[in-house]
Amino acid sequence: MVVQVNFVSDTGNKICGLLLRKQIIPKLTMGTQQRTFLLFVGVVIVTLAYYLWPHSMLNELTSLHASGSLSHISLVGIKKTYELNETVIVNIVLFDHWKRPKTCGGDMLVVWMKDPQHGAASAGSVIDNGNGTYTGVLRTLWTGSAIIRAAMISSRERIDHMYISFQNGYFGKEIECIFRSNTSTEITSGHMEAKYMKIRPFCNLTADYFGIPFYCGRPKTKGIGCKDWKETSLPHSYMTFDADTRWFSAWRSTEYLSDYATIHISSTRNEKDPAVSPKIPCGRRNFRDTWLATPPVGFSYNNTWRPLSCRNSVPVDAYNQCLANKTVKLLGDSTVRQIFGALYSMLGFTITKGPPEGKRTKKRNFYEGPTICEANHPKYNYTVYLLPHGFPLWFAKANRTITKPVFARLDDIPSGSNDIILINLYAHFHFTPIHIYRARVHRTRIAIENLLKRSPDVTIIIKGPHKFSVRKSVSPLGGMWGPAYENILKKEFVNLYDQVMYLDVWDMTVAFENEDTHPHDLLVTMMVKVFLGYICWK
Repeated sequence: MVVQVNFVSDTGNKICGLLLRKQIIPKLTMGTQQRTFLLFVGVVIVTLAYYLWPHSMLNELTSLHASGSLSHISLVGIKKTYELNETVIVNIVLFDHWKRPKTCGGDMLVVWMKDPQHGAASAGSVIDNGNGTYTGVLRTLWTGSAIIRAAMISSRERIDHMYISFQNGYFGKEIECIFRSNTSTEITSGHMEAKYMKIRPFCNLTADYFGIPFYCGRPKTKGIGCKDWKETSLPHSYMTFDADTRWFSAWRSTEYLSDYATIHISSTRNEKDPAVSPKIPCGRRNFRDTWLATPPVGFSYNNTWRPLSCRNSVPVDAYNQCLANKTVKLLGDSTVRQIFGALYSMLGFTITKGPPEGKRTKKRNFYEGPTICEANHPKYNYTVYLLPHGFPLWFAKANRTITKPVFARLDDIPSGSNDIILINLYAHFHFTPIHIYRARVHRTRIAIENLLKRSPDVTIIIKGPHKFSVRKSVSPLGGMWGPAYENILKKEFVNLYDQVMYLDVWDMTVAFENEDTHPHDLLVTMMVKVFLGYICWK
């Protein structure tokens, strides 16, 4: 702190001298008051620069993290023409906001290639060389041309900052516990970790919330006790920043490299299909393949997603027959509500509970809407439910029935069921320490094991993380959690690979440069076609 004050004072004196040399103020005998005034002006200028220009020379510490716009990507070697299904290697060099090359690794990057003219796109993999450089590995999966790009979805400093914030007690949900008796209501604050409860004494509601750690301030109103917990609200709680950490909110979570590489892809074989085309139908593949696939797990051509391990041979008009006499349960958040909406658009079932139709457009908005949706198809006798995954999902005055966690809903499914169940646990957990996500996945896996024992005919799909960005980072929300969450899922479900499908959508959302928390309709439709392509007539 002393060094900073001396630096600012010295800068003020330099600005004072500059003003005199440039004769911005009249020449006059410098008295104490004039010198003090000019020093004050210098301090104000320096302070404004410090706060308004996060990567300025006055804030050295905030400029150490990598800059996407200042970093570079280039092809390895001089080759620019490749054959179909060949490997392409690129070199990525990161620079910080002072335009200095980074000398250590730990940043999180993605790489992809695309040909917009043919609706073609695929993601690659990135190897961290540990010295500020990264190696991107891609495959040529269609003929024609391709643009290769890269982006940094999180710097190592951003990851460190989020980890430290959680360690210091930051929690991204402002939990409000609503207690109600016959005559009175009281709202107290809550938390999912006892050590961070600021209100003492508090109610331990873990047993009341299906064994998930949950605590609320004890009501002070006479006649209201812990047993009177009725509802909960979980609005977002955004991060605050001091002078040394405001860089976190100054840049969006994903930074695209400004340059790119281009290649041409030719084919020496007489093939009818100008893209790689697997022969085995996806319905004949083992679910294990969906867990063990490595990038690229698939690619798009003509805006149609093609898994690399199999051919999606199930036509859309056969989906209704595939779902006949079943119950479909979609358990998750608003991105799963999008899947509910995509199914509605494809299959034309009747919605009995869901987003209302617009007065003018007569269309339903599946990006926003009720937490629970329900539909049925009278002709094919199937029902579709959308159900929330429980805390820490955003809720507003929700009762305990609505906030029931996924594993508790699975425990309610009776023996002999043939339900189709898709589960997504992702974005809302970004607001909590990662051990809360790991514990929830663990409880969910145990519930799935028990369900498969009593109902071996159920079909279960685990939807993986998708890549997305946030325009202003005022919370830990962002796609940088995707790889970490995927690792947790794959480790937890390792003994269920043959019985549970993994819907890997990471490559898909990387390849199409998805920026939104809610992927656009084209991507959601691709996701639906992939998982139905695997499970129909298996």
